[in-house]
Amino acid sequence: MRCSGTVSMTQLADFLAYLQVEKGLARATIQAYESDILAVLSQCDCRSVDETAVADYLGNRGYAKATVRRKWTAIRLYRQFLGVDTAASPTMPTVNRRLPTVLTQDQMQVFLTQPIVSRTPKRDGLMLALLYACGLRVSEVAQLRSEHVDMTEGIMRVIGKGQAHRLVPFNGWVRTCLLDYACERPEGGAPYVVLSSQGRPVTRQTIYRVVVRQAAQVGCVASPHTLRHSFATHLLEKGTHLRGIQTLLGHRSIQTTQVYTHLDTKQLKSAYQRAWEANNDT
Repeated sequence: MRCSGTVSMTQLADFLAYLQVEKGLARATIQAYESDILAVLSQCDCRSVDETAVADYLGNRGYAKATVRRKWTAIRLYRQFLGVDTAASPTMPTVNRRLPTVLTQDQMQVFLTQPIVSRTPKRDGLMLALLYACGLRVSEVAQLRSEHVDMTEGIMRVIGKGQAHRLVPFNGWVRTCLLDYACERPEGGAPYVVLSSQGRPVTRQTIYRVVVRQAAQVGCVASPHTLRHSFATHLLEKGTHLRGIQTLLGHRSIQTTQVYTHLDTKQLKSAYQRAWEANNDT
């Protein structure tokens, strides 16, 4: 893609404000869109660029399909914001949905009972509990506010994607983790539950490192989203209704939650095959 031009930082700032105020997108999504737009539009004029050229450019960069889709969406939204007619633009790349990676219930038991080796084990233990026992996204753990946790009722108010609020119950294990962490939580006026050692809100990167380190301790591979996926899958395996899981996860569409039914079916078929092979010679 060869084109010249400059990105109007004023227009871009107005667009980002529009995404936050009018669209209600999450901060992480807005930051990703900003990065996507700057990376592509540093080479071209957004009003006059041929979107076919943009599609070819993205397709030749070696990005994963989901990344191409996000960047494509960011560029199109920005052009529409500038008043460009995108009706005749090329079709957005199709993204194949992959089944989420999960840990088995036995693997999770080992993962969660392995001693946490860090300078802040109580804080890290709380983060793991929120990810798995409550199914929170990593950004939701980082942004969970103290006033949104009702210790008496065992309910927390979680602010998810698009600033959507939902109520998530928590069990005795999470309650214990909250009380234990309160003993070592840094002093200060920060309104968030989980803080850094300096008393600032914990970052998503810190949470990610804690999960990866704990996984390495037990010889498996996991990310914060692996724990969220495992939470949903294990609930389904125990008979929880899909609509209930949708509510707990904060999915707007039941179709998003239905991916776990495919995963459960895959595991059922695998178990059936193992049982058949164990009891039959042919």
